[in-house]
Amino acid sequence: MATSTKESKFLEEIDDNFLSCTICSERYKNAKILPCLHSFCEPCLGKLAEKSGVITCPICRRSHELPDTGVSGIDMNLFINELVEVFRKREECSAEARKCQGCSQAESVKHCVECGFDLCKFCSGSHGVLPTSRSHRLMTLEEYQVAKSDDPAMLQPPVYCDSHVCNQIKFYCDTCDVSICLECTVLDHPRPEHKYRYLKDATEEYSKLLREEIDKVKVKENETSISKTVVMETIRSLDKCYQTEEKKMKGHIQKTIDDVTRMIRENGDKLLGELKDEYERRKLNLNAQLKELECIESGMSHTREFAEKTDAIWECCTIDVS
Repeated sequence: MATSTKESKFLEEIDDNFLSCTICSERYKNAKILPCLHSFCEPCLGKLAEKSGVITCPICRRSHELPDTGVSGIDMNLFINELVEVFRKREECSAEARKCQGCSQAESVKHCVECGFDLCKFCSGSHGVLPTSRSHRLMTLEEYQVAKSDDPAMLQPPVYCDSHVCNQIKFYCDTCDVSICLECTVLDHPRPEHKYRYLKDATEEYSKLLREEIDKVKVKENETSISKTVVMETIRSLDKCYQTEEKKMKGHIQKTIDDVTRMIRENGDKLLGELKDEYERRKLNLNAQLKELECIESGMSHTREFAEKTDAIWECCTIDVS
């Protein structure tokens, strides 16, 4: 029970973290992989490509030109699509309550690794006798469940040749970079024109190369992470310097404004004082002139009045003498 719970949780994590499209948040529908190595549903990519001839990756924001055939021409993510199909079959199988997938009647007791079918006692017996399936690996359901948890690799069914559908792929042609069957080694990839070897040997070599490339990518990823950290620190330092210099600049600007304003006010007050002094000096002079003119005017007025009175007296005296 504990193993089943652990397995169920593990499969659920795979389903949530690796089989869900980040655009629609649902399980992939014909997953397509962009050059930036991010995968999305074909319908979701179709919606992204409706507005323009390019697709901008929603995750890394890189832009990619569409092939001439449109979204359908983008490479499929075969690994994800096959994994989605495995999960779909597993769910269908669970829904059918382990009925025999051969006769659909009796309860299944064994599992064929090559066919991926659960079989009842009668069908599994026939399966092990028929020429086309006698070499297939049959396991009890208990053994199958244990193997799924402990060593899922041993449950991988054999791959059959596209050219010779009844033959299993067992060799790898290094000349053509393609997997082949025994019949292919004779008809389509004969020696000495072609160099081939067992698929297991080629797998081990390429797995080793893949692990080496993964290690290189990890190193580059670590270097990128370090560079990213350095850039982020530089940005933070730049922000801090900017804020400090901005504060200094604002203080200098305000001080300059205050100094200039003070100088203008001081000069203005000085000019106003000089203007007032000149105004008062001139007014004082004019007032002095005004007083002097008033005195002259008063003296002339008295002189005129004296002359007029003298003239009147003179006239009176002249009349009496006559």
